[in-house]
Parts: sequence; C-alpha cells; structure tokens
Amino acid sequence: MSKTVPHAPLATKKTFSVADFKVFGERYGIDYRFPLLNDACASSPVLHGDVEEMVLPSGIALTHSDVQVLQPYETTSRHSSPLYVLVVLEGCVTLTLSGEVWTVRPGMAFSARLSEQQAMSARHDANIALKTLSFGVYPGDTRRENLLTTLLEQWERLNAPTFVWQVPEFVLAGIQHARQRERSSLSRQLLLEGVMYQLLGHALHLREQQGTALPQPTGGEQARLEQIRRLLEQAPEQEYSLAQLAIQAAMSPSSLRSKFRQAYGCTVFDYLRDCRLALARRYLLEGHSVQQAAWMSGYQHATNFATAFRRRYGICPGAVRSGR
Repeated sequence: MSKTVPHAPLATKKTFSVADFKVFGERYGIDYRFPLLNDACASSPVLHGDVEEMVLPSGIALTHSDVQVLQPYETTSRHSSPLYVLVVLEGCVTLTLSGEVWTVRPGMAFSARLSEQQAMSARHDANIALKTLSFGVYPGDTRRENLLTTLLEQWERLNAPTFVWQVPEFVLAGIQHARQRERSSLSRQLLLEGVMYQLLGHALHLREQQGTALPQPTGGEQARLEQIRRLLEQAPEQEYSLAQLAIQAAMSPSSLRSKFRQAYGCTVFDYLRDCRLALARRYLLEGHSVQQAAWMSGYQHATNFATAFRRRYGICPGAVRSGR
C-alpha cells in the first residue's frame, strides 16, 4: 500500500531493482531481504512487469501487481491498517503473521488487521508469474467515506481475525474487467471502487457467518483440517469423496463440510477444483495438450475441464498453451 495522491496512479517502470526496493522500503515502512544477493547488488533486477498504485475516492489504498519474480525476496511490512486484504489472481503467496503461516493461492484472499506490533512477512520465490491486488485503509484517514467507516466499525466489533477465503467467481470476473488498461482512468477507478466494495461485502458476510456459526475448530481439529487441505493441494489429481476425507479428518462428513468452509471460506470440493485447475495450468505452460492437462489434473472429460478453466481464469485452456 502507499500514500499516493488520490486519483493519480503511481508511475511505474518495467524492471525493479534492489535499489528500487530500498526506496520503496524507506517510503512505506517495509523491510526487504534478498537471500541470494548482497549489498553490492543494488542494480540487480528483482521484478519485471507492472505495479500500479492509487488511492480510490473512498479512501481505499490499492496496489495492483502483474510481475515476473526474477530474484527470490522476502518482505516484512510494519505499517498499520485496520483492514488489509490481499487477493491472489495468479501465482502463490506465503504470508506469516503472529507466528502463523498462510498460503494464498489463485482465487483466494487474505484478510487481516495490521499494526506495528503485529508485522506481516511474505516470501516470494523466483521464476514465477505473480498477479495480485492488495488494498487497505490507513488509521484516521480523513478522506474515508461514511460507508467504509461503517464497515471498519463493524469489522472491529466482530473482532475479525486473520483468515483466508475463496473469492466468488463474479468478483474475480469484475477484477479482471476493471484491470483492462485501455479504459480511461476515471472508468477504471469507478469499476475498481465497485469491485472493492463487492469484495469487502463478501468478506464481511463470511466473517458474520463465522461469528454466528458453531464454535471455532479446536487446535486438534484445525490441524486435521489443514492436513486435508494439504492433501488436496499436493495431490489434486486423485479421486476423493467427502466420506473418505471425513474418515481421515476424524470427523463426520457434515462436520468436515461445515468446518472446512468455516476455516478456509470455501467448500472442500471448491478448493479441490481450484487446486486441479492450478495444476492443469502448469501442465499447459509446460506444453502439454489440453486433453493431457485435463487428464493429469484429475478431469475425466476435457469439455468439463475447459468450462471450469474458462470460468476460473477468463480464457480457454488452449490460449494458455499457445501463449506460453
């Protein structure tokens, strides 16, 4: 996030070096670490792509990144925000906050309250494409409009914890639509403002549901849920049934269904679908055919795969393969 002038996107350049990151760090209160580089590598490129920053009329500070990571790097952000949200559109981001590690995959969002006492760290691996949308608000920002102020007050009343959740398909489609650069600056800002409120509305609804739902999973239950999540993530091409997964989680099927959604903001099989599509996308980028990618990622029918892929990424799988 940045404190840029409202309505004015920050000028960007195509390649960001270690020196650029040090400037960003001083400006925004972020510590950067480059494991493979030393202090003499100030001119070494770290990212290649576009980074756009703006403050929307509501007071939401937004950053959109569409980059290729050239060097691995780590960040520790010490700024404060009563509400911070990161949406991953492509790639994967690993975050650490209050000793807990969170993995945010494509189509998922991470929500938290940040403070100088509760620093957030992120790790970015090299040779990956990364598309993200992050935004938040600053404490005491006088530009904040009434609706956003009301939302923050409700968020505080709910004592909203850090959580990862699935972004609805219609919101992801809206983000893709608003990101189109051929639009005028005013058109894009209006679209982004609307999409941000849709996203915040969904996050608030999820949090309200969690607040009135069954008691939060215990430590042992959370560990078993995480075991199921990792199983789906690491081997999405396998066939799974709710009954089999429930046995592994030592829960009833209905308990697994409700507690998985409560913990991760999506159903077990919505999560499995996204893991399969992410795996299939990697196969397509490696040069496999659409049929091969579908079969190797767990889809029995290429038609069903193509439909799910288009809904998830906004393009047909053949376009990914031809454009690799």
